[in-house]
Amino acid sequence: MTTVAEEWLRSHHYSHILVPPRNSHHALDREAVLTLATELQTEFVLFLERGELKTGALIEPRCGTGFNISVTVRGFSLVSRETVFRGSAYYPHCVERTNAVYENLTCQALATAWGFRPSGQLEIPSSLACTAGQLPYSTAR
Repeated sequence: MTTVAEEWLRSHHYSHILVPPRNSHHALDREAVLTLATELQTEFVLFLERGELKTGALIEPRCGTGFNISVTVRGFSLVSRETVFRGSAYYPHCVERTNAVYENLTCQALATAWGFRPSGQLEIPSSLACTAGQLPYSTAR
C-alpha cells in the first residue's frame, strides 16, 4: 500500500514525501507521526489504513475463506489540525488478501480523496485504477 501511495503522490506532483521505515516491526502511532511531521515542518500527513473483516461485505454477509477488505486514506493538515480530505475503497464481495487487492483499493481511495472519482460503489476498469480517469496515451492514430 505504501509503495502505491508514494507512486500515486509522485505522479500527482508531490515531490517531498517522507515515508516511515518499511522494515519496522511496529507501526508508529498517530501522535508519534504527528510529532515527527511537526518537527519536519510538514504541511500534511497522509494516513493509510486497511481493514480486514470476516463479515460485513455488501454482497456476502460472511466471508468464509475470504475477507471484507477496505482501504481508507486521510489527509491531516498540521496547520489546521483537521482532516482535510478522506477517501475509502472496498470490494462489495469477499476477496483474498493479496498485494493486488490492496494496491487497487489504495489507488481507488486516493483518487476518491483527491476528487478524481466520486465516492460510492462504482465499476471501474482495473486498467484505470491508478489514474485520474485518463486513457493511456496511444501512438496508433
